[in-house]
Amino acid sequence: MNIVVLRPSAIYGVYDNFDLKTCHILPAFIKQFAEKNKFIEIYGNGEQKRDWVFIDDLIEACLFSLKKLYGYNVINIVSGKLTSSNEIIKILKLISKNKTIKIIYKKTNNIIPKKRSFDATKAFKTFGFKSKTSIYDGLKKTYNNIDFKKYNFSKIYRYLNIKKYKYVPVYVAGTVVFAAFIYLNIPMFFNYDKSKLENTICKNLNIKCSIQGKINYSFYPSPRIKIKDLIIQDFVDKKKTFGKIENVAIKLSLYNLSNKNKSNFTKIELRDAKINFDLHELKEYKNFFKKKFNSKPINLKKGEIKFFDGEKDIATIRDANFKYKTNKNTDDVILKGNFLNDDIYINLKNKKNDNEPSLIFILKFLGTSTKVNIFNSDLDKNTMSGNVSFKKGKNRLTSNFDYKNDQIIFKQAYLRNAFLDGNFNGEVKLLPYFKFNLNVDLNTINFNSLYSFLIALDEKNKKNLFKVNEKINGQLNLSANKIFSHRMLVDSFESRIKFINGNILIEQLLLNLGKLGAADITGIIKNNKKFSNFKFENNIFVDNLKRFYNRFGIFNKQNISSNLFISGNFDLVNLRLRLDEISDDKKFNDEDVAYFEREFNDLVLEDGYTSLFNFIKLKEFVRLIITEAN
Repeated sequence: MNIVVLRPSAIYGVYDNFDLKTCHILPAFIKQFAEKNKFIEIYGNGEQKRDWVFIDDLIEACLFSLKKLYGYNVINIVSGKLTSSNEIIKILKLISKNKTIKIIYKKTNNIIPKKRSFDATKAFKTFGFKSKTSIYDGLKKTYNNIDFKKYNFSKIYRYLNIKKYKYVPVYVAGTVVFAAFIYLNIPMFFNYDKSKLENTICKNLNIKCSIQGKINYSFYPSPRIKIKDLIIQDFVDKKKTFGKIENVAIKLSLYNLSNKNKSNFTKIELRDAKINFDLHELKEYKNFFKKKFNSKPINLKKGEIKFFDGEKDIATIRDANFKYKTNKNTDDVILKGNFLNDDIYINLKNKKNDNEPSLIFILKFLGTSTKVNIFNSDLDKNTMSGNVSFKKGKNRLTSNFDYKNDQIIFKQAYLRNAFLDGNFNGEVKLLPYFKFNLNVDLNTINFNSLYSFLIALDEKNKKNLFKVNEKINGQLNLSANKIFSHRMLVDSFESRIKFINGNILIEQLLLNLGKLGAADITGIIKNNKKFSNFKFENNIFVDNLKRFYNRFGIFNKQNISSNLFISGNFDLVNLRLRLDEISDDKKFNDEDVAYFEREFNDLVLEDGYTSLFNFIKLKEFVRLIITEAN
């Protein structure tokens, strides 16, 4: 026979007994707070502690015990935490928002235990039960779910004849609504002078602007002045236009609506705006916003922010939503939109601490999350220092950096993901164009993990694997000290790569083949929407022919050249090889070249990336062509 004895501690919760004549201490406290009593009586000093368990947790324990316990068991069902009466009163003050209630401590001749504690470990070890509800959450749920009508908390019903005055609230509410309606509509009868309104708005922003369209007032959804076609003059070149906003709403304070001269606006909303940033004047913009810009909160919705350099368009953030708010301690800017056909999120917080001012920058773009902390450099007033943390899936990057003259200088930088780890340094120039020069030194590459990643890609991503955005330009010096793989001959490599308007120039790629020898590759990957093609030249040097024969299982050991030159084109979309030339001491004839090309495509590229990095396929190909050549 299975017998389970559950011994709960002090139970409380929704549907408890709240009758003050018969209830326990905790529901009594709750009811007195709900009735908004002026004082509560506590017997003793209030430091008596009990283990309170919420009713939902007790029910869960009962259900667990029915399913998981066998034989005879006696188990405590408790929260495992002691709470005093004084602590409960503090929590109820927060929940009920009644902080003025007074506590009266009364002496008693009864002996009240200081605490009643229980051991909760057996319940957890036996069937995995652990109380989930904190005393705060339990009290809040109980307080918010009391049936007031059932317990008749309001004493007014005892003395007041509600039926007699049942229409009074309707009359009062109607009078208030009517008065509010009249008050909110007073500004509708004002005459709004364009020049004065321009001065009011633009003086607050420290800019020059002009109103081209109509002005009217609306009280819905909040009191506001609506303006059509606001033109903002460029801060640097007065002949240029910084922004054109089709719809502007100036939100007014509810105070002094009846007095046109004293009315004050609280926020500016811009809709359907086109903002122009000339990156050539970026320094002047930065100085303006740093020294002169002082504004009430600004919201921009469904805007377009265009970046250009002189007359040349650079990029555009479409469907832009911008929020700016400020207080004594912090400036906060949030920008959301679509940039380079992907969602972008930027959050900029400027902490105005006189001793240690700092800037926090958060960017989410292309599936990445970046957080940057910036502070003034101790060594150079014109340089800002900081640290950055970058995440994308399992990819991690952390770095310290300096920022000067629109250039980021990375130092002490580390990167890691599922198939590599290492460090890097270098510079990234942000303006007027994005450009980088980075040195990446990888400690290890786990090619087995990288191979699994490549194979798992869908066909679209495989075809676009080597395509990069044409806005990304720069140089990358990439090396790996150790490659772990049973699929590759390469032990390590060094490379020098340039990214030029969407194309990838491989100036140098040196492959260490261990005791077999070495290889070098140069070439260029040219990309457009339809194709991705690698035009290459490759030299292979075999240092140890005996080891080479053994590795590839060649037993008919005839002499072959230890140096080989190969050039051609590799279609990175369809994964097909076209050979232009093969030579050792002399140039191979066209028939041999065509034969090697055909066999490589049929064997090594039979299953795309799956067979390309399969050493068995490569071994079969090498044996075949050497046999044929001899």
